[in-house]
Amino acid sequence: MVVRFFPGLQAGFPLNDGGMFLSMIRDLRGSHYSLPGLTSYNSLNIPYAYPPFGFYFARLISDLFNFSEITLLRWLPPIINTLSILAFYMLASLLLGSRRRAVVASIFYALTPGASAWFIMGGGLTRSFGSLFMLISLYWVFRLFRVGGKRELALSIIFCSLTVLSHPEAGIHTAASCILLWLIYGRSLRTALHSVIVLFACLLLSAPWWAGVISLHGLAPFLSALNTGSYGGSIWRAYISALFASQTVIPILLISRLLGIFWGLLGRKYFLVAWTIIPFLVEPRSAPSIAFYPFCMLMALALTDVLPAFVDYFQKAHSASPKMKFNQRVWLNTTLLLVLIYLFVESSLFGFKLINTSLSIADREAMSWIQQNTPARAHFLPITGVPSPEIDPFVEWFPALTERRSQTTIQGLEWLLGPRFYERYADLAEVQVCEDAACLAAWSARTGLDYEYIVVQSSGVSLELINSLRSGGGYETVYATKEVLIFSLRRP
Repeated sequence: MVVRFFPGLQAGFPLNDGGMFLSMIRDLRGSHYSLPGLTSYNSLNIPYAYPPFGFYFARLISDLFNFSEITLLRWLPPIINTLSILAFYMLASLLLGSRRRAVVASIFYALTPGASAWFIMGGGLTRSFGSLFMLISLYWVFRLFRVGGKRELALSIIFCSLTVLSHPEAGIHTAASCILLWLIYGRSLRTALHSVIVLFACLLLSAPWWAGVISLHGLAPFLSALNTGSYGGSIWRAYISALFASQTVIPILLISRLLGIFWGLLGRKYFLVAWTIIPFLVEPRSAPSIAFYPFCMLMALALTDVLPAFVDYFQKAHSASPKMKFNQRVWLNTTLLLVLIYLFVESSLFGFKLINTSLSIADREAMSWIQQNTPARAHFLPITGVPSPEIDPFVEWFPALTERRSQTTIQGLEWLLGPRFYERYADLAEVQVCEDAACLAAWSARTGLDYEYIVVQSSGVSLELINSLRSGGGYETVYATKEVLIFSLRRP
């Protein structure tokens, strides 16, 4: 909880993203809880096609308890992500066949530096719900294949439906993981029948969302969004990158992952090993965060099984006396405690990096000024110097807080542009490195994205660009602070 709540507490505002979600939560207030056809975000007629559970949940909490939507985007993601630790523990207990090993796996899940970052940000409202419901869904589906009771069937249907209604990628990965579970642990007529029942019941319960979108927009928004799944790249290169990622200075996690994969193959833990690969075949974009679940369980086996076996081999303890359980070994308990403390320190230090991914007070004041002092239909060109538009909080929150059109915002376009999405992505990255006003004008003419105002976050852009806008004669400074400058375009 400390690791997950500390960055947001220090930032004073939702971390990184969430601007589009703020608009979508507010849209539900205007529609009186009926599913809107379009979202007001950025005035682009973006279909309200995103799975809406998180938006309805936040809207309901806001109305019942009078919390602001921004407050909920700040605190709901870390709350839900903290609850997912318990869900992960439940699932790990089943898959590892041991509660104690599940505890060790949960240490890795809870405290791997950076692993929770995308789930505690403002946009983590949907990601955290998707992760939570995915873990719970797999728990009950596993029990359904093993036990086959009515309770297991009902809860599998409920949580699989909630996963589909929470996050698009989580729904895809849950379906693929359930198929893998069936192939390893099912493969019977009874489990096949239960799987079909869960599938059709899930489609029925989620129909008010997807059927509503299709009735208004057809399949176009969903087909468009598929183009952002990072398909076409090297699957094995992405997998190797995730496998050999070193999130800590001391490579504890890297060594544990490699040993865990080896032990998983040796001990016939085929589901866990295959589960680390399947996400990269199904939906590469979010695959590393899904593969993280089985990696944590395999890392737990590395510490609880591989390390004791290694020590026993050299001490010949296996021939002299009965093997001790891993939790009865004082040296191993001490090692686990030190690992826990080390990971907590590393995760806390990573949290300091997240603090700077939020809007500053000066940023919010500038956006408030724009909302109050500029024409409602004006088009803006926010320039921050960040060449990756998906991790630029200024350009994402801009349309939500100003209620104006931003021409450099990528969020929402995944539902509109289809195969042209990454072309626009490249265009938005290009404009952020312009160093003079002529470059901005040429970019606007080439892309057809016009503007009446330029908003400059001065800390990220070159001094040459600022001086060019001030002295070029084609622009007038209408707002100026140390942090943010706003220029209006002078027209004949």
